[in-house]
Amino acid sequence: MRNYLVFTIAAPMASFGMKYDPGEWRNSSNRPSKSGVLGLVAAALGIEREEQARFDALRDSLGFAVRVDQPGQTAYDYHTAQVPPQKRNRRFATRADELAVPKHELKTVLSTREYRTNAFATPALWFRAGVIKAHFSLWSIAAALKQPRFNLYAGRKSHPLMLPCAPEVIEAGDALAAFTAYDAATERLANFQEAYLGRESDPKRRPAATIYCDADDPAAASSTRIEQRRDVPESRTKWRFGVRQEAVIAPRGGQT
Repeated sequence: MRNYLVFTIAAPMASFGMKYDPGEWRNSSNRPSKSGVLGLVAAALGIEREEQARFDALRDSLGFAVRVDQPGQTAYDYHTAQVPPQKRNRRFATRADELAVPKHELKTVLSTREYRTNAFATPALWFRAGVIKAHFSLWSIAAALKQPRFNLYAGRKSHPLMLPCAPEVIEAGDALAAFTAYDAATERLANFQEAYLGRESDPKRRPAATIYCDADDPAAASSTRIEQRRDVPESRTKWRFGVRQEAVIAPRGGQT
């Protein structure tokens, strides 16, 4: 048995990035990434982007799982933007700096961005085995999610959350049991789900949810397969992500 922090991410529009190099097509996953959820937690705790050591502590200390209650529908946005040419050892701190280069150097790039509308997901976090000391606890994170230092959003600043995160610390044997206990413990969340999802809030009408979790959680024994996902934040300044093993737990008789 161990403690799990379970909470809700729901937004009328969301962007769950899964492609990490800029390009013409910026797609969205059907669920929040580990880096995205850790970023949301960091915002709640008031961790600045420059505080790499504090963010690394979150990354190294916490295990991750997410249940996709509703993946949402896809929406698209077409962009044209002016950007300066890339040069070695040249970086820009702001968009204004990019546009301050001589006009003849600016180039036009085209991109299509994918979003999710009416997305609803339930993440879970826990302390990994062997973590000796951390400067935060699951309870302090829960308190921060209730009263965040910075605004919380689903992938982009233009995508604020629609519902309270409703965090709860649950004692359970694995992530699956934690999600089940969370549903039972947060009756008020069921009321939010009914208002938000409408008829789909009825468990008999709503499709069973797929769960994705770190492969070292005991729940992985129930998985249908193990995948690799590149969403472990390694460097904020270099925008670099590492790979982790993720167990996919599909609903019985269902497809992911």
